[in-house]
This record gives sequence, structure tokens and C-alpha cells, in this order.
Amino acid sequence: MRRPLLSLASLLLAVSAPATAQKAAPRGTRQDAPATPDPAIWELTFADDFSAAPAGTGPDLTKWTLHDPWGTARPRELQGYAPDAAQRTPGLLRLTASRAAVAYDGRTRDYRSGIVSTFGLFSQAFGRFEIRCRIAAGAGLASSLRLLPVPLAQLPEIDVFAASGGEPSKVHFAHQWGNEQTTRSFYDSYPAPDLSAGFHTFAVEWDKTSIAWFLDGKLTMRSTEGVPQQAMFLVADLAVGGVLAGVPDERTSFPASFDIEYIRVYRRR
Repeated sequence: MRRPLLSLASLLLAVSAPATAQKAAPRGTRQDAPATPDPAIWELTFADDFSAAPAGTGPDLTKWTLHDPWGTARPRELQGYAPDAAQRTPGLLRLTASRAAVAYDGRTRDYRSGIVSTFGLFSQAFGRFEIRCRIAAGAGLASSLRLLPVPLAQLPEIDVFAASGGEPSKVHFAHQWGNEQTTRSFYDSYPAPDLSAGFHTFAVEWDKTSIAWFLDGKLTMRSTEGVPQQAMFLVADLAVGGVLAGVPDERTSFPASFDIEYIRVYRRR
């Protein structure tokens, strides 16, 4: 049976047990990550630096697929994904949401948007997963980078970050584990600069015993519960609607874009 791609929006509806997970680590309890990972510690295993790509072309198809791995609509989300909504512009990968009809999951959706995934092309267990990006601005828009399991399944999931364009000064970090009967999750949100006004770096450092989340090199949260022990692939997308973002309103401007400068993955040496 196909499963809808899990998002932080659906995670917020899940029954959570954060009391048994380690709450956000106070600043200074663990060394903040440097802006550039130390090459003596971290080996680069995957990278797409979109600043080097020619404009007006799609992503590198040796690294990315342009389709939702499930191809099914997500709860309360309004978009259908279209390959041409993921394009390289000067220095960036741009995932664009527009108010335009697209056939998706057996029906016509009112909005089209972009998604890129490494499903079937790259996955990794443990390491550092990093993105530098500018989120889409406006109510009803949710930008995110997530890790999902290989083989393809609903759980576990690690959200490197998710942010709503209606609340651009708040970032959400999360992970979810278990099964359909005993789903558990751990998540929190943190104040941030306006993430739609400039570029910021989000990262996860994941090992066998813990997951740590960083914003611009600063440790924000760590969990030691339900840590995945399997390889995971990457998914970056721009959703329209959903529990996290709500619905677009009269102030939401289309087209809107989630702009990505780079995505990099490292393995600890």
C-alpha cells in the first residue's frame, strides 16, 4: 500500500511522547557546530552546490528525482508536484509554488509546486546533513528538508528543518519513530531571524545514540529517543497548505519560491 509522504505538519497531529526524549539542550552543553565542518572529522559524501549550476535548467538527475516517492496527496495540503517547478537559477535551486492547476494523485490540484529527492540515488545512515536556504514567504507555504527511510516506509523520519512562510521567524525541528499503532515523536520550535529575508544554514548531526539540530551553527535541540539505525534519503520540498502552514490568504503572493544554495552530507571519519 502506498503511504503519503510524512511531513512535520502531520507529525504535529501525532501522539507524541517527548517526556522520554531529551528536551532541547541548553546552549553551551555541547559545542556548537562550526560554520564549515572540520575536514579532519567529517568526510563529504554528497553535495550539490547550486551556485555552480547553469541557470534555466532542472536539477542534476544523477543526484535528484523530481517526484514525490509516493505520488500521493498529503493531509490538508493543496499542491500537486510538477517536475518543472524545480529549476536552477543563478546560484540557486528554486522550488516554486504557483496558483496553477496540475493533475496529481488522480485529481486536479489548484496549486503546483516543486520537490527534489535522492530516493533511489543516495542514502546514508548517520552523519551530518546540511542545507543553506531561504524559505518561501507567505501564509500557507511550508519549506522543509527531511530524511526518510530506506527501504521506503512511513517511519522513521528526521526533519532537518521545517518553517512556515506565515511565521518566518520560527523554525521547527522534529523526528518521529515507531509504527502506525505506536507512533512516537519529538519536536520543538525555536525563534529565528526572518528565514524568508535571507539565507540560513540548518543541519542535523546524527549518530547511533543521538540526533542534534543546528541553526546557523548553533545547537538548538538534541534527542536520544527513537534514534534511527538505518539509511535514509533526503527530500526537500515546498508545500502549500497543511497543518503547519495553514491555507494561503489574500496576502500570500504567487509565485513563491523556496531557494536553496546548497545541500551537503558528511560522514564522520
